[in-house]
Amino acid sequence: MESRRRLFTPGFLFLLVTLLVSSVLRADVTGSIQGVVRDRTQGAIAGVRITVTNTQTNFRQETNSGSDGSYRLLALPAGTYKLNATGTGFQQFSTTDIEVKVNDQLQIDITLQVGSVQQEISVVANAVQVEAESTQLGDVIDSKKMLSLPLNGRSYIDLLGLQAGVVPITSGTMQQDRPVSGILSSGNLSVNGQRETANAFLVNGGDVSEGRNLGAGLIPNLDSIEEFRLITNSFDAEYGKFSGAVMNAITKSGTNGFHGDAFEFLRNDKFDARNFFDPTKAELRRNQFGYAIGGPFWKNKLFWFTDYQGTRQVQGASTGLVTVPTADQRNGIFGDSAFQDAKGNPLTVKGPFWAQTLSNRLGYAVSDGETYAQAGCASTAQCVFPGGIIPKSAFAAPAVGILPFIPLPNVDPANGIFADASERNTARDDKVGQRVDFINRKTGNWSFYYHFDDSTVLSALNTTNSNPVPGGSSLTPSRAQQIAISDTKTFGVTAVNQFRVSFFRTATVTNKPTGDFAKLSGITKGIP
Repeated sequence: MESRRRLFTPGFLFLLVTLLVSSVLRADVTGSIQGVVRDRTQGAIAGVRITVTNTQTNFRQETNSGSDGSYRLLALPAGTYKLNATGTGFQQFSTTDIEVKVNDQLQIDITLQVGSVQQEISVVANAVQVEAESTQLGDVIDSKKMLSLPLNGRSYIDLLGLQAGVVPITSGTMQQDRPVSGILSSGNLSVNGQRETANAFLVNGGDVSEGRNLGAGLIPNLDSIEEFRLITNSFDAEYGKFSGAVMNAITKSGTNGFHGDAFEFLRNDKFDARNFFDPTKAELRRNQFGYAIGGPFWKNKLFWFTDYQGTRQVQGASTGLVTVPTADQRNGIFGDSAFQDAKGNPLTVKGPFWAQTLSNRLGYAVSDGETYAQAGCASTAQCVFPGGIIPKSAFAAPAVGILPFIPLPNVDPANGIFADASERNTARDDKVGQRVDFINRKTGNWSFYYHFDDSTVLSALNTTNSNPVPGGSSLTPSRAQQIAISDTKTFGVTAVNQFRVSFFRTATVTNKPTGDFAKLSGITKGIP
């Protein structure tokens, strides 16, 4: 009985782990090639050996055409391939420059000519491939296109709106609640009229959607992305749970050659003009720098790719035109008009409790229904605040504590108008990615990927209300990590198995008070 228990436990644990990670095993990160082999009379040819070879890593996969001449090569990593077909009594067929992208199902039919195997017919693959087997709608953007476009912030998320039916969300607070990589958009968008929270974001087949708004919780370095596909309609069965779109990004792997680049992008305010409502020009300095490089550990077998991007930004925080208390109002001088309603009627004390509170603060009796202030009122016997002046003894304790943190008006002192552009928002972001690929016929082809992103954003102004003033800074630290491991094993020419497990975690502390805000939190504690 004890031996049975030991045999059962590993199987049970494996089943449990499989069920727990099933939600992240649905996304394909490979493509496939299929077709039919015929002779020049359009008769099907069986037993033809079909071989595809990745021209960058020398990865190979083989199969034989069936009795009806059909063949299919599954689980091909994204890349450029060469296809060869050899059959007894026929000339060798070869075609090059086959671009296999993520989720592709390419149809390449082969026509063999009678002759010797030593003879070879070479053709260039058709640049326009038609997917006859897949009903999915979407587009693929490769690395060359991404790097050739001037993207402000270097995020591929900004390219999602190029496809039909996709409407980026540029207003509201949804994106502000969950910043990505410090200052980047999380990619909340509406696809074909669906909700902004109905999309999935995948990196190397692993789900990296953050938990609140279901935007992207992780954005790899732009130089490390091989390609991404946004699927907008008619998903395959492997994609479940989403009614909007599925965004699937694939990172680069190493090749037999060493390839890489180093970069730095700079923005500053030297050529900027002053904002019309600001007394001075706001500061702006952004530096984005890093590298992406890959190569072989073991030629044709083991490859590596590493990348890093750092972002440092200092940006002026402009308040715009803000209404603050005037010098007279700080001393309680408001005038009679401040105690009138929209129709010009005098306002009165409401309720005996509030009347008693005012009596205790002012030191003289205040009755329920008494007028606060009105023209001609010269004594406390006629109104609560003669001349529209509130004695400082009536100021609430929180108001007394907050008032020193509110700046004096500087644009229009008489009307209490304030503007400032000297405050500084800062952002720091560091993200690094590591990928290792191992090609092995016995155990299958392995891929290991790790991404780490750590950022801190300091907001100099209190942007949670409509009246931001200096001194109300808040700190937003965030961290995201992903681990993705996959194995693709081919069994003969008829079966292929893909195993993938992914771990993703993100943590953000939004608008953590710092500086004066931290002091104010103690002053305002307990205010009803």
